[in-house]
Amino acid sequence: MSSRFAVTLFVSATLLFACQPMIARMIVPLLGGAPAVWILCSLCFQALVLGGYFYAHVVGSRLPVRTQVMLQLALVASAFFVLPIAVDEQLVQSLTAKSRSLGLLVVLLRSVGLPFFVLSTTSPLLQRWYAELGETDPYHLYAASNAGSMVALLGYPFLVEPFLALKEQSRLLHVAFAGYTIMVVVCAMTALRKKHPPRIDATPAPAGVTMSEDVALDVGPASRALLIEDDGPASRRSPESERAARGPQPVWRERLVWLALAFAPSSLLLGATEFVTTDLASVPLLWVVPLALYLASFIVAFAKKQVVTPAISSRVLAVLVALVALTKVSEVHGPAWVIVGLHLALLFVASVVCHRALALRRPHHTRLTEFYLLLSLGGVLGGAFNGLVAPIVFDDLLEYPIAIALVALARMAIDKIPTDDAAKRKRDVALGLGLAVATFGLVKLGASTNAKPSLAVLWMYVLPVMIAFAWSKRPIRYAVAVGGILLVSTMHGGLTGNTIHKERGFFGVLKVRHDPSQSFVQLVSGSAVHGAQHIDPALKRTPLTYYYPTGPVGDVLGPLPPAPPAAPPRRVGVIGLGVGSLAAYARPGDTWTFFELNPRVVNLAQKYFSYLSDVPNGTPLAIEEGDARLRLREGEGGRFDVLVLDAFSSDAIPLHLMTREAIAIYRRALRPGGVLLAHISNRHVLLEPVLATLADDAHMLAIGRDEVDVDREHESEKSSSHWVCLGESAAVLDPILAKNPQWRRLTRPANQKVWTDDFANVLGAMHF
Repeated sequence: MSSRFAVTLFVSATLLFACQPMIARMIVPLLGGAPAVWILCSLCFQALVLGGYFYAHVVGSRLPVRTQVMLQLALVASAFFVLPIAVDEQLVQSLTAKSRSLGLLVVLLRSVGLPFFVLSTTSPLLQRWYAELGETDPYHLYAASNAGSMVALLGYPFLVEPFLALKEQSRLLHVAFAGYTIMVVVCAMTALRKKHPPRIDATPAPAGVTMSEDVALDVGPASRALLIEDDGPASRRSPESERAARGPQPVWRERLVWLALAFAPSSLLLGATEFVTTDLASVPLLWVVPLALYLASFIVAFAKKQVVTPAISSRVLAVLVALVALTKVSEVHGPAWVIVGLHLALLFVASVVCHRALALRRPHHTRLTEFYLLLSLGGVLGGAFNGLVAPIVFDDLLEYPIAIALVALARMAIDKIPTDDAAKRKRDVALGLGLAVATFGLVKLGASTNAKPSLAVLWMYVLPVMIAFAWSKRPIRYAVAVGGILLVSTMHGGLTGNTIHKERGFFGVLKVRHDPSQSFVQLVSGSAVHGAQHIDPALKRTPLTYYYPTGPVGDVLGPLPPAPPAAPPRRVGVIGLGVGSLAAYARPGDTWTFFELNPRVVNLAQKYFSYLSDVPNGTPLAIEEGDARLRLREGEGGRFDVLVLDAFSSDAIPLHLMTREAIAIYRRALRPGGVLLAHISNRHVLLEPVLATLADDAHMLAIGRDEVDVDREHESEKSSSHWVCLGESAAVLDPILAKNPQWRRLTRPANQKVWTDDFANVLGAMHF
């Protein structure tokens, strides 16, 4: 009997988590692929799960099983009215025109809200039905649910996306939902066959675990031994029987503990995901790994047999918190796989500790739906804190240090630290804050003395972290100290350059900083530099980083002005502003148009960099804000001689700018004989075969130049870069080939499929 419920929960969770990447794959490319898009998607999904759990709690605790079954079957049937899943691009653009955040949430609700809500009700409600059949501990079914979530999460990028277009994925989901419906019907029929209410016993604690005195389960021998006889239908039971049937009532303090233990790992998940994917390694699909580890922690924490004791996992968490703190304050970013692995290990162990504490506090099964409702609410609050509150309140990723401090504090719930000694708690908080304040003083001292960063970091940060770790057996003191040190480090601006401005918006954190030599001003997002400029007035007109005159872009747009007398004026369009470096190639008589999605980038480029204001007199320069693909599609055709694709979200090019439909829009915007110059520098995705295939599909020719070896001794602040140029004929590209022998003709790989708005195999293009 339990197998049919376990399989149904597994399938429902699989479909639930298949919906998430599918709808995100449909929506994220339309909004530029910023990390905030994924965070808001996660927040919306968490809110829908919360709604599903609330429905399950109300229905499961107040209505007879027969009524629950009828309502659930009707709800499942209603989801077929919005399947298969589809997203209207015009709807996305219209709803997000005024507010990206609210518009995105509305699009998600209209596109996938009802099926997702239906699937989210399955786990708590079916576990409740299972308990009504006489099972006193249905919580182990939660492992089946989370296993299904992991299968969908890891299977989508490896088994679904590389082989199926979005329309085919949606149709497959529709068919799978029909199979899920049949399974729900089977479980419903099983639940209806019950003739007598079960005898209710308290949920036994796991073997070897002693519950704390304030846990809701331990309300005295009378409640634990309570047996409920058949009193008939709920409507005819006495008030005393009803209260007994609902099980022991948790105290509000315990409910708040449930919320806190769910909040901390949820916030840590989103904080770690954003930090890892923007500051450490902008690898597409890397967000899958943190979420998979988060789900795996539920399986480990709620398993009947525990391999590792709570005390050991708590100690490992304390060590990982210290190691992550050391790497973060020291700004150690490599080897990337080691640092990323360390942050992911912290996420997993911290989630196991928090979720294990929740498992130890699980109430009687008659309170199961309430328990899951509060767990879901805690998760939503964690997501709301990261996705909605933090971007407004903080100008940097401060929510990640806060989440690290919270999970370090959560060790109290599993270490059985006494909570009734107010004096000790106050002393621990005071000492932790004192160490954080001392760290702030050391940082200010180091800044005033211009100490060498590699040495200053030892006494500014490493020493305080080591002192904090010495207090790790005092969770409150340790959490306050480590959290304070991490906040000081994040707000200080780092050791690899002096940050002169930073701000945060929908597309992430942008920082304007001087390099360590104080020779250049840079625009940075995460670990990606989006442009730089000399501070020396005599050199400010020279484009740097990927746009050096001796690099690939110089072969196409160069030479720098003054141009040869015979050089004709050009009409140039640039998708992606950065700091405006390419404007250095503007000649008198040229017409330049930049397209930029993020208005904050426009403000910073005009305020802290002078490329845009230094264009020659008589050179019209315009900036069009918004999605470049839409702006080009709406604009006139044949408006550019050269169109430069230089749009990056952190270290990745937005997917919707690299498809067959996008190439058609670019080609329409070019005059006959015009060229498309695409910047494809990327550490993790090989886009040259993709563009060569797109060029062949559009009956165009392509050439490429990958400048890997850069001599920084002679050409300071020059970065390696990779560019591809597309033209309609050999006559258009031959002059560029003649300028530098490093340019080479590209041919379409035999096994490369054309990327479209409906299909793209990002995993197949990745390399490490």
